[in-house]
Amino acid sequence: MKYQEVSKKNRNVQDYRLIAYGIKKSEGKPWAILSSDEVMQALGLSFTQTTKLFTRLHSQNRIQKLKKGLYIVPGRFPPLGKIWKPSPYEVLWAYMNWLGASWQITGLAAFTRYSFSTQVPQIITVCNDKLSGKMEIGGNAFIFIKLPSKKIGNMTLFPMIGDIHIPFSSKARTIFDAVYFANIFGTLPSAYTWIALTAKNKDVMNELIECCNLYGNKQTTARIGFFLEKMNIDTSLIKIEKQKTTNTLFPLIPGRRSGTINSHWGVIENITTAKILSEMETPDEDDI
Repeated sequence: MKYQEVSKKNRNVQDYRLIAYGIKKSEGKPWAILSSDEVMQALGLSFTQTTKLFTRLHSQNRIQKLKKGLYIVPGRFPPLGKIWKPSPYEVLWAYMNWLGASWQITGLAAFTRYSFSTQVPQIITVCNDKLSGKMEIGGNAFIFIKLPSKKIGNMTLFPMIGDIHIPFSSKARTIFDAVYFANIFGTLPSAYTWIALTAKNKDVMNELIECCNLYGNKQTTARIGFFLEKMNIDTSLIKIEKQKTTNTLFPLIPGRRSGTINSHWGVIENITTAKILSEMETPDEDDI
């Protein structure tokens, strides 16, 4: 019994020292990231002791696991017995900046941010230059789309806590992504209605054209250019490459290849603009 009491006391001391070290490292932020090697050196613990310490605090929901040997810990002492779980955006910000990644949120979280969707995202999609695939980090689900660093850009920073800002794809880049990654998001023809909803906003339309020139492939540029033209928007600044054969023509929405051919854009109009617009809800002025 005496040995068990001492052992429990030692565990409590180790718990306190780790959280205290995390608070010191956080420098006023809501959290800090600690690795096994760092804790071993800072607290003078063995590898086994460090592993047990992390495992114990994680099982008690006092810290969260980012990956093997890497944890996010609170920047202040949480109330005794309370679960500490940072938001997925906090976890993402901390981890991506720890990696030194260029990144921005896209997909459903961005669609909802700009009122294109009312769905609550269960998984956050992140364009970045470090990671690829579906992962659970800090108890939250993410899908990472790996792109070259030069393909990361046109973002809007949203304040979160203190001086921390979360990079979302801008409204224009979000619409662009909805067309570019339509095979992942299933956002055609919805993305065309989003263009129509924001067509009166010249700044967004100009930035959408900029996104086509900076990040677009033939298919995305053709589809967006075609629909912008249908919206009577000047598309003269869009850089296009003429399609040489009917085999390289792109259907306006994925699927059947029957419809009117637009040779300028290399698009098969397999759904009419009237059909797309008929399914569009009229937005409030604040949403435009």
